[in-house]
Amino acid sequence: MRIAIIEDDKAVASQLVHSLSVEGDTCHLFSEAASFLAALPRESFDACIVDLMLPGMDGKALVRLLRERKNPLPVLVLTSQDAETEVISALDAGADDFLVKPARAGELRARLKALVRRAGLGDVHGTVFEYDRFRFDLQRQTVQDSGRLVELTQKEFQLALLFLNNIGKPLSRGHIREAVWGRDSEVPSRTMDTHVSRVRSKLTLRPESGYLLAPVYSYGYRLERLRSEDDEQPAPAPAA
Repeated sequence: MRIAIIEDDKAVASQLVHSLSVEGDTCHLFSEAASFLAALPRESFDACIVDLMLPGMDGKALVRLLRERKNPLPVLVLTSQDAETEVISALDAGADDFLVKPARAGELRARLKALVRRAGLGDVHGTVFEYDRFRFDLQRQTVQDSGRLVELTQKEFQLALLFLNNIGKPLSRGHIREAVWGRDSEVPSRTMDTHVSRVRSKLTLRPESGYLLAPVYSYGYRLERLRSEDDEQPAPAPAA
């Protein structure tokens, strides 16, 4: 997962990063609401952790703003108080869940994973991931399209899995780069565009096949599933 942490206490922020990064999650730290909001137009995240007691704009005001976005982020708030009024206030502001500091590592990650699942994203930590006509074998790193084996490179496999696990969600270039090439990598835009083009071609992610993989101007890419009004498609889900 790619997690935004909005927390002004450096010790608390460091503990959160450690708890999540050891499990392979990528964390981005912001010490105030303003810097986080400034990053949102160019970055995407799977979820965010918000401290209620922030300098400047407080956590509850930030949560209210996040709820007004077209694609609201799952929000877990942190509070140093466990009083009922504090919890109710945070949830009324639009938070999806809460934890009282200090947050235990196991519970923190479990709650974040639950929020991401409820937001409509699948869990790709099993052995097989299926969506519509696509079937990903995560151990062998192979993908089938309607039963037909499609030859993908390792990066193309990771890229395809990322898009199909985030149907309808705009993904920033930074998000894509970290998920596929790693956080510290330097990937030219042309390299990413070429990989996206190959995935689009190999998996036929085009309107005539019911999908649209298109760039989002000055941001990144989004994969959408095109369907008729009476076509109900469940959210991505892992297979046994």
